[in-house]
Amino acid sequence: MTETSPAGDVTPEPPPHPYTETALARLMLSYALRETAETALSGMATGDDASSTVGPGDYVREAARLARLAEDAQRWAAIYERERGTSWEEIGEALGISKQSAHTRFADHVKRWRAPLDQPARLLPDGTPDDERIPYGARYAPGAAVPANGSAEKTAADLDRWLCRHDGWADQEHPVSAGLPRYSTLEMSLLVGHAVHRMRIDRLLPDPHAEADLWEVHAELQERMIRESERGGLPLHPKIDYSLEAARSRARAAALREAAGRANTRDPQPAGSGEGIGESVR
Repeated sequence: MTETSPAGDVTPEPPPHPYTETALARLMLSYALRETAETALSGMATGDDASSTVGPGDYVREAARLARLAEDAQRWAAIYERERGTSWEEIGEALGISKQSAHTRFADHVKRWRAPLDQPARLLPDGTPDDERIPYGARYAPGAAVPANGSAEKTAADLDRWLCRHDGWADQEHPVSAGLPRYSTLEMSLLVGHAVHRMRIDRLLPDPHAEADLWEVHAELQERMIRESERGGLPLHPKIDYSLEAARSRARAAALREAAGRANTRDPQPAGSGEGIGESVR
């Protein structure tokens, strides 16, 4: 999809925003269910029953593996329910157990899932968390390399293709990814603001170019909100001048890069000159 400017220029539609954390949990549940389904399907055929390659206990062993996969899917279902706002009481009721028992069974799994999302090792240029503990690594970052363990975007596409190969889903192009929610432009703007705040807390002297990147992304998001509103999206807040906010963000980015450039080109001081690290940039 493309956009047309007042001058008649056609510009490409901006990339979709990342999946939300709730969508990530649903994606993990879908993946666990596929693993369970594939194992179940592989045991249905009877052609190898008389083969010498099938040993005593193999069917019981495969059934036990299937049960373990189903338990894993149940854990991801509980995590997804919590991301959706389901209470422990409601989860316990669905399983026929008390809310205390449900909490005891799944709370640690939920805590481990949330840890890299709440306190990630780093944040991507779009303000979303990036951490090796997050399944599939980075969710989405334009221009960023896909991590070795894959990404949510790639995994969602793989699950779409897998499900389309099975009867009942062939008429749908995106049976998995179509229902996964993504952040709105407003939500992304808030995430970028949080990333700037965290950068200043985590580092005494933040990397000026990294901070400038965030401010430029923030400016792009402000401008994107204007375009979306003009196309019938959510109305803009009447007391906020989004064009002015975008201009201010770009000015901040330019000032940071200019200050960094002056620091890099300053002549080195002779030993004992008395100029310390904290005095090199004013």
